Amino acid sequence: MTNVIIFKQNNFITHIEVKGHALSEESGRDVVCAGISTVITGICNALAELTDYDEKQITIKKGLVVIPNISEDEKIQFICEVLIVQLKMIEVSYPKYIEISYQ
Repeated sequence: MTNVIIFKQNNFITHIEVKGHALSEESGRDVVCAGISTVITGICNALAELTDYDEKQITIKKGLVVIPNISEDEKIQFICEVLIVQLKMIEVSYPKYIEISYQ
C-alpha cells in the first residue's frame, strides 16, 4: 500500500511524504502505482517550473517521495492542494492500495 502523509500547520501544508508501493499488480503492470507516480512527478515539476520552491529539497527514491519545507506562498499551497485532490481521486477508486492521512 502507498501511504500519503500530509503535514499541516495553521491550515497550511508544510510537508508531504509518499511512502511505499501500491502493489495492485505485478511490477510493470501496476496502474495504481503508475498513476500515483505520474501525479507526484507532475506536481514536483509544477513546483519547480511555476514557483520559487527549491526543488533540490525534494527526495525522490524508490518507494519514497518527500516534499519538505513547503512555504505558505499561495501558488505553492495551491499546487500542493491539487496534488491532494488528484491522490484522493485515486484513493476513491483504489482504496486498498493508497491511504491518505493528515498530521
